[in-house]
Amino acid sequence: MKKAIALYTGGKDSHYAIVKALQHGVKVEALVTAVPRSIESWMFHAINIEFVKLHAQVMNMPIYMFNVSAVKEREVKELLTYLEHEVLRRHSDVDFVISGATASHYQKERVDRIAEELGLKHFAPLWGHDPAELLSEETLCMSFIIVAVQAMGLSPRWLGRVVTHSNLRSFIEACRKFSVNPVGEGGEIETFVISSPLFHGHFIKIHSSVMKWYPEMYCGYYIIRKASIT
Repeated sequence: MKKAIALYTGGKDSHYAIVKALQHGVKVEALVTAVPRSIESWMFHAINIEFVKLHAQVMNMPIYMFNVSAVKEREVKELLTYLEHEVLRRHSDVDFVISGATASHYQKERVDRIAEELGLKHFAPLWGHDPAELLSEETLCMSFIIVAVQAMGLSPRWLGRVVTHSNLRSFIEACRKFSVNPVGEGGEIETFVISSPLFHGHFIKIHSSVMKWYPEMYCGYYIIRKASIT
């Protein structure tokens, strides 16, 4: 069986990429989570990133979390260095780096390059999928909430909401009206998974949160304050 490490944010795409990898017979040995020093990162999610530890616990996987500068290109080198000197020293027999990239050439090309330099292959099972169809698949597989909206046209009413098969059409129509990628590949939206087949019967319960909305910038965040495994 092929083995992999997975770049993981706790969002729907990085999570679904692991689901698809397992379906392809790839065993995920560990999660790797970058923690940006600001939300301006070109590569990584920052909102609620600390709660990926709960995912690792219910998925029974080791997780490697490390800080990155959030400076364009520098953070890519920081990821490469961390993988080489920390993660791969403990998981030297892996074949792939998994990512949830779907359409961002910026992200995919950089993970491609990192994988090549490490002697690995980049496995991006969601790459090139139709965004609306992919989002539909994800809502059937797992439950997730929207934790960041960063695009003109998407209102604060979506923050903290679970995207389900019943409200999927409304969400996709709102995205298309304002030319927003429904899966949020360009950072238009960010999500956090709260239930999944990979959670082995558990789910993430959010006990407290706060919503921040900045109308002048057409963006907002659903910030989790306290959450636990149920």
